[in-house]
Amino acid sequence: MRKLFQCVLTAIIICGSAIFTSCNNEDNPAIPDNLAEKIIGKWMPADKDGQPMITNKKMVITFVSSTKAYMSASLNDHPEAGTHWNENMETDVVIDGNKVTVTFHRNEHHTAVHEYIITAIDGSEFTASHKVTSTVDGNVVFHVEDVVRYVKVSADYKEDVLGLWECTGLTGIETYNDANARLEFLSDGTYRYYRKDDAGQWQAVTTRDFQDYFVDGTLLATRWQNKDEDELREWWEIASIDDEQMIWTALRQKEDGSTSVQKMTWKRIDLNVAEKIIGKWMTAESKGKPAVTNRKSVVTIVSATKAYISKSFDSRMESSDVWMTNEEADVVISGNKVTLTSYSDEHTTRVNEYIINDINDIEFTANVKLTKIVDGSVVLTRNNTTRFTKVTTDYKAAIVGTWEGHCTSEGSVFDDGQEHRWEYKADGTYVYYVKDGDSWVPYVDDFAEYFVDGTLLCTRWRNSGEETENREWWEITIAADRMNWTALRQNPDGTTFTATFEMERVE
Repeated sequence: MRKLFQCVLTAIIICGSAIFTSCNNEDNPAIPDNLAEKIIGKWMPADKDGQPMITNKKMVITFVSSTKAYMSASLNDHPEAGTHWNENMETDVVIDGNKVTVTFHRNEHHTAVHEYIITAIDGSEFTASHKVTSTVDGNVVFHVEDVVRYVKVSADYKEDVLGLWECTGLTGIETYNDANARLEFLSDGTYRYYRKDDAGQWQAVTTRDFQDYFVDGTLLATRWQNKDEDELREWWEIASIDDEQMIWTALRQKEDGSTSVQKMTWKRIDLNVAEKIIGKWMTAESKGKPAVTNRKSVVTIVSATKAYISKSFDSRMESSDVWMTNEEADVVISGNKVTLTSYSDEHTTRVNEYIINDINDIEFTANVKLTKIVDGSVVLTRNNTTRFTKVTTDYKAAIVGTWEGHCTSEGSVFDDGQEHRWEYKADGTYVYYVKDGDSWVPYVDDFAEYFVDGTLLCTRWRNSGEETENREWWEITIAADRMNWTALRQNPDGTTFTATFEMERVE
């Protein structure tokens, strides 16, 4: 959703966000020394044709080498150029003397070639002349020249903006924002907008079809659409972010052509995470929907420096099977951010970053980013907005013993109308029994393992003579000599159903 690579650099020029400056090619300026080195970095326009550039026409271009650059821009004020939303769009770069050529191929028909003649450059800014030629099937459809000064961007607030912020001040001309606002920036490129209701409680606005944002350097761009209405956009420059405060500024243009500076001040909402996060937590929702049982995990944070993680995922959910039983993790808590780092073996590291958005005694919501590293290389990243609920009971010891019961719902793998028996051992293995006449006999498996953490029961086994490993996931309750299982299952079409099982302890 976030990276809609459906624009061309031509649109930036049409919308007045020219990447560089233009001049007569006959000027023939001197070649700046070490241009290929000096151009490396992140740049944003400051002036156009000698006038300060308004914020909603700004973009960011990041040169990472003499052959490659990335561009971010949000443009929609010229319908004839199309509406564009780009974060780190890749472009090809060629540097020859003081000429920098950037080429983008939108598709097999459309090509945009930008020629920039650098007139001056140092460690903080550059000026250049610019000429762009855009062709469709070899025919020129667009050409433009103009003048812009760029400044180097030393800060990148992409990670720092994550979390929950409350507006504390607003000055300047009217925009879509007001002081009665909280914004929650999520790691998946979406955000939540909160307003106080009549009772003074913060409530998330739910009347929008989407709410997207990106941050590149100091440029913050947002877009949203209320149901049955046109899409709206905002542009800001982040002046600063620290642990407690964020400041936005924007140069706006009035209807009469004059300009005005707008400023918003935000405070980070301190949720007292370090104290409230201690305890055992289990996944309850993922991306706003109830989490199916086979995608649940349990995280037990025992202190500000140590935690344990339990989960059973098959290869469809990660780049490999995961079977973690109270795997120890190092914890770092910084404000509303909790980072858990675990080492499954000498090769594999997993980093779980939780940006806490809301937390109380029974639940918390967080932007969760998982990074899996194998031998120093990132092999998996995953971002999710997840709600966790606190688990107050742990049935690890109570399940040990022999249980007999039957499925009480349709759709389970055990929905066969028969009685079933399991013997759970304290060493993490179990025996499954089948009926032979009136007697129970052990079923022959190559292995049969389980773990219980809190209320989550996970099993895995492989039948003798077969190659495929099998897994099951349940949520359990145990009271005296009775145990109940429930599980939220997902059908291939995405619909869900609940499976249940009832059993009694037997000697």
